[in-house]
Amino acid sequence: MEKIVFYEDRDFQGKSYDCKGDSADLQGFIHRCNSVKVEGGWWVLYERNNYTGYQYIIGPGEYNDYRRWMGFNDCVRSCKIIKTAKGPYMLKLFDRPNFGGQSLELTDNMKSLQEKWLRNEVQSCKVIEGSWVFFEHPNFCGRQYLLEKGGYPHHSQWGAPKATVGSVRRIMQL
Repeated sequence: MEKIVFYEDRDFQGKSYDCKGDSADLQGFIHRCNSVKVEGGWWVLYERNNYTGYQYIIGPGEYNDYRRWMGFNDCVRSCKIIKTAKGPYMLKLFDRPNFGGQSLELTDNMKSLQEKWLRNEVQSCKVIEGSWVFFEHPNFCGRQYLLEKGGYPHHSQWGAPKATVGSVRRIMQL
């Protein structure tokens, strides 16, 4: 069963809100978010209403401070449950828009994409199986972008202002 509990203060203190599904506007329930308990499922948290702004992908566990989920601040205004957090996993990266140019196929996490991908940009991709997270920097750091099954002919379609991808991680159900 999918469930996430948002707390206004650090260390699971202050006003809280139990959420069991997608919510386009959390501001009516909490004004800020400094800690979270994920009691089931994988979630993408958004900095702004209507599933926009910075994305933070988190799985089961306790996050006593927004920095534990790599948050930039205490703003969480919307959230979605990730439905396809299971394998098999397959992702195809392209160095040109519209699935053109050189490609690389992945089936596992990549701590540093530049180890196998000699380019510093991913212009388009196809998620063939599973759900994946692109990170702006190596070692699973920086801005995060959720990619679920389907084609992304341009980096802007997964929400990235630039085509820079430093690392890639599969989303796995525990």
